[in-house]
Amino acid sequence: MVGWILLGIFGFIVVLFVLLFTVHAYITIDLKDDLALTVRVLGIPIRILPKKDKSYNIKKYTLKKIRKRDAKAAKVAAKKAIAKKKKAEEKARKKAEKKAAEAALTKAEKKARKKAKKAKQPKITELIPLAGGVAKLFFSRFFGKLHIKVARLNIRVGGGDAMAVAMTYGILNQSVGYLMRILEKICHVDGLKKAEISVVPDFTIQKIELDCNLTFRVSLGNVVGAALKAGFAFLKGYIKIKPDPNHPKPTVKPPVPSAPVFAEIPLPPKPPKPEAPPKPPSAKA
Repeated sequence: MVGWILLGIFGFIVVLFVLLFTVHAYITIDLKDDLALTVRVLGIPIRILPKKDKSYNIKKYTLKKIRKRDAKAAKVAAKKAIAKKKKAEEKARKKAEKKAAEAALTKAEKKARKKAKKAKQPKITELIPLAGGVAKLFFSRFFGKLHIKVARLNIRVGGGDAMAVAMTYGILNQSVGYLMRILEKICHVDGLKKAEISVVPDFTIQKIELDCNLTFRVSLGNVVGAALKAGFAFLKGYIKIKPDPNHPKPTVKPPVPSAPVFAEIPLPPKPPKPEAPPKPPSAKA
């Protein structure tokens, strides 16, 4: 019996991992008059936006049931208030203890503690490149598996000033072209040749109108794999750059030239002194 239970658990885990790494999720964004967001998994559509109108059952709104719900809500609120009060008191107690412990320290001890805490943290000049490399690894892995299907992307450029409309149209027209080229380089763009893409000026409207339909396809396993790979890379890099208080790295200072080096440098010649102008003849002469 135990063997069958273990076999069932093992089979469930295997099926879960197979579904995780093979089943794709489709996220469709449709923007025309309103924004519609739909997620489809295993052919089952799940509408996120717009939200469905909440339906009400009149049978749930009798006087007895309303009083019962209100009493239950008041009981839950009272429990939350008690828990919140206890948490605030515990936080205030810890803060007071920490403040008293810091007040008992001398200035030298505070400085030493701050220095020791700083010595345990990696330098910001090493942490920023690590974070940048990890982000690059995650996005390259994620976008490398991402598929985007462009069904339509129509932009109507309007405005009150004809010159402003023309300038905005030129900028958006080039930007859409650059965007498609960038997407083709970093991920998989499907159906681009059949897509309805246009940018047109429209002097009859006073704003920019967007009409698009985009579908993103990705498996949850790809997202989890990219996150795990980036997480391991960050952990490995953080361990590598984390300083060891017992064996601190020597601080490399720039060499300071000695006095003889300055003595060997010849000084520039002094400029000649300007001659005094001749005195004007006196009035008696």
